[in-house]
Amino acid sequence: MKELLISALLLAALFCGPASAQMMQVIPAPSTSALEGLSLSTSNVFTSLKAVKPGLPSKPVQYEETKSPLSGIVLMPTAYRGRGKNSIGLGLDFNAAYYIGRLYGKNKYDWTVDKTNYLDRVGVWLLMAEAKMLIQTEGKLRPAMAAGAQGILQFRDSPQPTLTQPGVSVQIDAKNTATYANAYLVLTKRLHPKIILNAGYSDGDMPKIMYQLSEFLSKEAIHFTDPRVTDFATPVNMIFGGIMWLPKPNSPLGVEVMIPQGAQQNPKLFNFHLGTLLKMNFEVSYLTFRGGWDVLGMFQFRYGYFPK
Repeated sequence: MKELLISALLLAALFCGPASAQMMQVIPAPSTSALEGLSLSTSNVFTSLKAVKPGLPSKPVQYEETKSPLSGIVLMPTAYRGRGKNSIGLGLDFNAAYYIGRLYGKNKYDWTVDKTNYLDRVGVWLLMAEAKMLIQTEGKLRPAMAAGAQGILQFRDSPQPTLTQPGVSVQIDAKNTATYANAYLVLTKRLHPKIILNAGYSDGDMPKIMYQLSEFLSKEAIHFTDPRVTDFATPVNMIFGGIMWLPKPNSPLGVEVMIPQGAQQNPKLFNFHLGTLLKMNFEVSYLTFRGGWDVLGMFQFRYGYFPK
């Protein structure tokens, strides 16, 4: 019996062994590889997200700040805050200007006796407070943009000169004190670290100041020039622009132009910021209008209160 049992086990191993081996090969071992045609790699996921993510805006350009305020040229502002700070935020400036008098001027009106005028007193003081919000920083290509408002106290320490016509003498009737308000939007861009371009639009009382700087822009003078004009309203819309040059970091030079839109006599005021060149705050202005022009002397001082 023992020999028969051993023979049966040997036969079973002989016939069943290869089949068992085949059955073991049919069942595949578990695999962790991804299915063919489907990639679950994290690098592919991040690459896809990066492809659809919008581009970020360019960073604000940074220039060296100066000791002199770059928030304005003379009367009109730039988009910068304080000493040239190019960052979103508020800015607050105080500005004082004094138009002391006319240095030299010419006119071609047929009702005037003298066609040249020089060393005449003007005596107009302007005390200004200006607040702005820089709403877009300057980038490599984009300009800085700011919106703001100006409050102005204007007073005179002498009346306007007298208009004289043969047989007729007219005294200009002007108030000694006036308050003005002005709102603006301005763009500023550096073409070069030392060259700054400025352009803007204002709405408010700023054009009224220009009519105080010459007797030839008074209502009486305009009536003499064109008797059909008995009264007129000073425009409120004005465009302005300018350029600044920094030959030295703390000595800006510049010029600005103020052009009221639809104004009687088409006045334009050019303010030249030359105080740092002359080592004082003495500036020169050029006022041109239909029928004449004046060169004015003025003192001007701007103080950047915030940011320092």
